[in-house]
Amino acid sequence: MSFKHWGSGLVLIGALTGCGTMSDYTPQGVAGQPKPGDYPIYVYPEELTVPRPYAVVGSMFVGETLFTIFGGSFEEELNTLRQKARRVGADAVKITSIQQPDFLHAKHRVEAELIRFTQPWESLPMDAAELRQYLRADRDFDPIEGFWRIQDPGQTPIGIVASRSKPGRDFVAFLLAPGSGGWRTGDKKLDLARGERPGVYRGSYFFEDYRRVGVAFTLRPENPDSFLIQLSVDSVPLRVVREAGSAY
Repeated sequence: MSFKHWGSGLVLIGALTGCGTMSDYTPQGVAGQPKPGDYPIYVYPEELTVPRPYAVVGSMFVGETLFTIFGGSFEEELNTLRQKARRVGADAVKITSIQQPDFLHAKHRVEAELIRFTQPWESLPMDAAELRQYLRADRDFDPIEGFWRIQDPGQTPIGIVASRSKPGRDFVAFLLAPGSGGWRTGDKKLDLARGERPGVYRGSYFFEDYRRVGVAFTLRPENPDSFLIQLSVDSVPLRVVREAGSAY
């Protein structure tokens, strides 16, 4: 082959593989049923402990092909991991190592475990109709009990009821409608306990990826139908408003 033709072929290979991604998957457990293409796969970074018990389905490396000549965003590597996780029935990706692009490497090189949660999330066998029935009981209710709506992007409806099935807990907030991913009606959204004075509550709020954050808020007598949850020092508080049971 002439140098001219050899050079043309190399250019073609470079054009076809210039942004190529190489992946290597090693099974380590039994794969589950494949997840739908829009199923949200949670990604936990190296420094974060996975917030639920889990088993490793497999490990995976995502990097570059031999002919990669320019890189892309880190999101490309994450999407490759998410797609594989869905195919093997995993729930999440636990990053174990990230190497940044450098002079010799055009793309991120990522090692990760594809994991499946092994224990069901705590869930109450209660829906809106059963919550209405619960609130009709002839007893004194705490002001926090009832129908509420978190004014987040999903306008999440929750119910709050008394629950002392776990040490240090007085109330639990649960979903009144299915959420995204694997979240179902009845799934726990907050653990709450009475605080140091009437109207003060402390506990834990659970993000969509099941991470927990400690929260504290006050339900004030002059405004008993709303409260604010501060999830971090640099975020806008979430407003939670009371709703009538008849709205469900």
